[in-house]
Amino acid sequence: MEDLALPGQFELPVDNDSQAPSRAERRDQQIQRILDAAKACFIRSGFQGASMHQICAEAGMSPGALYRYFPSKEAIIRAIVEADRKQDAEKFAAMDKNPCVVDGIVNCAMDHIRYTHENGNAPIFAEIATESLRNETIREIGDYCMDEVQHQFRNYVQAALDRGEIDPVVELDALLPMMMAIGQGLAINGLPGKGVSYDRIEKMFRATTAALLRPTRKCDPAKN
Repeated sequence: MEDLALPGQFELPVDNDSQAPSRAERRDQQIQRILDAAKACFIRSGFQGASMHQICAEAGMSPGALYRYFPSKEAIIRAIVEADRKQDAEKFAAMDKNPCVVDGIVNCAMDHIRYTHENGNAPIFAEIATESLRNETIREIGDYCMDEVQHQFRNYVQAALDRGEIDPVVELDALLPMMMAIGQGLAINGLPGKGVSYDRIEKMFRATTAALLRPTRKCDPAKN
């Protein structure tokens, strides 16, 4: 399998002119321009139907310019997923600081759902999920991300279990994939865009999470 390097993994010289974008900033702008164009093409034509030529046209740049940043569509998908993973890292950091496990998970999930909806990412991640069924590279990209997310949740939930704060309905090996599937489904189905308010999504997800984890003590989210 081709080793697809992520953009931004090496440093570039920075201009000293504070009035103009630095080389690194211009590079980031070009990358974002390509990613936005690729998302539009993938949503419109699907991963299989979209070509690098179409992405070039959508981004308004030459093939040579695009290939400087991304050698393939898979590399573009890797960058899209990596950007989302970095956003999730901030959410997990906040979750880890919340001593109320149900509240911590719900807040983390709702932040992810809001970010996905407000950035128009629901359709592209639905497309990635579909493509992963037939494309090994895309599947490995997605699996790596999901494994990392599940690892974060496991550590958080296991700590609450060790403290005797929850009594899950089943063992964590079965519970966590179930909760991940629920959260992922809520994010990629784009419920806010279908008229379901964030408040209602949160109320339903909180009830589901509490039912699965079965907290052994009351927790006041307002104090966290």
